Amino acid sequence: MRVAIASMTLGLIALLPAAAAGADVPAACRERIETRLPGWRLATPSPEVAKWAIEMKEGPTVLQIDLDADGVRDTAALLVTGNGDSLTYHLAVCMQRQKGPELHIIDDLYCSDGIMTAKKGTRAYDFEKEAYVTYRTNGVHAYCFEKAGATYLYRNGRFIRIVDSD
Repeated sequence: MRVAIASMTLGLIALLPAAAAGADVPAACRERIETRLPGWRLATPSPEVAKWAIEMKEGPTVLQIDLDADGVRDTAALLVTGNGDSLTYHLAVCMQRQKGPELHIIDDLYCSDGIMTAKKGTRAYDFEKEAYVTYRTNGVHAYCFEKAGATYLYRNGRFIRIVDSD
């Protein structure tokens, strides 16, 4: 039984695009992350999340998207540190700058099953503020598969959280 589940999981992960498997985290970004989070690794999606990411053609652990509307693609990655009971999820975002990547680490994730793009212009309900908002830039949506999620938007040099699915 365990062998069958492991084989299915590896098979689904093998079908993910290279970016989702982590091949598209640029070396300079990887170096910055390692400085802040030694021993980090990409999160491992569940088989259901991996299958859904294939259908959506995006994520679930790495995104290449312009998050600050400067016309340059940035990198967002869903990471884990620790082991067993001390497993901790992080969202690392490398904003591309002329002098090298500007790293932002979001430690207090609302959800951590996977990430996907929240597109600029999306109108969403902010459950914490109880109001509708329209995203002025692209964002990173971290989700708890089929349950909840929050979008992280870059504003004034930092990321803000909007709980937009609950």
